Amino acid sequence: MKRIIALCLTCVMTLGLFAGCSASPDGASSGNAASGSAPASSSAPANSSSGANAPAEAPYEVNFLYVVASTGSNMDKVRAQVNELALREINMSVNLIPMIFSEFQTQLPMMLAANESLDLFLIAPGLASTYIESQYIVNVEPYLDRVDNIKKYVGDFISAGYVGDFLTGFPIMRERSMPLGLAVRKDILNELGYSADDFQIDSNDISSYDQLLKLFAEVKAAHPEMTVFDGTVMIPSQVTASFVDGRGNNFGVLANYGQDTTVTNVYESEMFRDFCNIMKTWYDSGYSSQDLAVNTDSGEVKMKAGNTFSILLSFKPNTVQEKLSQTGYELEIIPLSDRLTRSSNAAIFAVANASKDPAKAVEFFDWAYGSAEFTDLINWGIEGEDWVENADGTASYPDGVTASNVGYHQDMGWMYPNQFAGHQWEGNPPDILEQYNAFNNSATFSKAFGFAFDSRAVVDEIVQLTAVEKQYLKDLSTGVVDVDATLEEFNKALYVAGLQKVMDEKQKQLDAWLAQQ
Repeated sequence: MKRIIALCLTCVMTLGLFAGCSASPDGASSGNAASGSAPASSSAPANSSSGANAPAEAPYEVNFLYVVASTGSNMDKVRAQVNELALREINMSVNLIPMIFSEFQTQLPMMLAANESLDLFLIAPGLASTYIESQYIVNVEPYLDRVDNIKKYVGDFISAGYVGDFLTGFPIMRERSMPLGLAVRKDILNELGYSADDFQIDSNDISSYDQLLKLFAEVKAAHPEMTVFDGTVMIPSQVTASFVDGRGNNFGVLANYGQDTTVTNVYESEMFRDFCNIMKTWYDSGYSSQDLAVNTDSGEVKMKAGNTFSILLSFKPNTVQEKLSQTGYELEIIPLSDRLTRSSNAAIFAVANASKDPAKAVEFFDWAYGSAEFTDLINWGIEGEDWVENADGTASYPDGVTASNVGYHQDMGWMYPNQFAGHQWEGNPPDILEQYNAFNNSATFSKAFGFAFDSRAVVDEIVQLTAVEKQYLKDLSTGVVDVDATLEEFNKALYVAGLQKVMDEKQKQLDAWLAQQ
């Protein structure tokens, strides 16, 4: 029964992993998952830097599941070159398992339940304890001596993967905070005589949002045919992810950018009520799309259609370049929140309990983390056919190749082991890695960073709470319902579903963890 519940949680909650990302985005013997000891590997570790001391036995086949935007006509060529590269450098073959995001959401839970052959796959930290309970993943702490490349890039952030003394996997290389921003079309903003720097929004002062109300009125007056604000898929999770630390879900959070250590209900906070009222004003004023609550398209899709001025998103150093390629428009970002780093900001590649040799899987992942050629292959495809290197060291399409006819092109490095190991696409500055490091280092760390909530004692309650949240949250956070009455009804339903029990369990675990720091 608990395995079934875990599958339900996986299907419902996986989307939250990618709330801050681009919108285009967890056996062998079950004893492996529960024990802290390392199973015997079939060989000594391969040299993850050069492969010079590769073992002589038959190559180990790694089953590597990763998310793609599409497969394309060059998928088989990518498979062949990845295999050739891995065989040459670490004496491993690779079974690439590409999945578009909708397949990832539906097929991964079934693969795990069926114990299908799998070595590495992406998980959200908030789901880690359900994977542990279901014995879907291996504790990789015994293999920390095999991950020099990962340690080089990730450093202390590797602790984000822990649930107690169980290391669930290794973080991918991406932004470590997800500040909320309003992305607006630069051409229209400039037409009205503004730049993003003209707007100073204070998340603690609701009156500061009047600046946006004034801007929206001017946009509507100048372009009555335009939808001023649109795109709803990520709104609820973006907002709560930006301001509070929920330790993987919103059922009991640490407010004030994780600086408060008392677990509270975010949906009873003035901050959340204020946000709902802002969205209500935008909707009632005719600035938001009237199908906001039922729309299934991302803001990027809406903007690309040419009739949308602004969307909500979580931003990072190269968001403007990313969104240009996704929407066709130059954008500016108006920040709406500060930067918060939580353990659950990490997306993690875990080793499946179905892995025949977890040590080999870890060694492969560490090699992948440091391999520019592997990164370029799974992200950009075949050099010379799908991409070429520019004089400035960035990548671009070859002559005659476009987004519509390219044989393989993902632009999803933020969901791969280490997007900075390979080439950056044209338009990104050469020092983008340094910009990411500065961005990450400037964030406020939650006081619970490194603490992972073990939800196994309250799995049933979280399933029920997730259903309640799904029933109310989108309508509330898009402004289509009466805020006060619906919030009251929503919170009553949350407590009936067991919110207090979950909050008490979080507080108990957090207090014990803080006492040991």
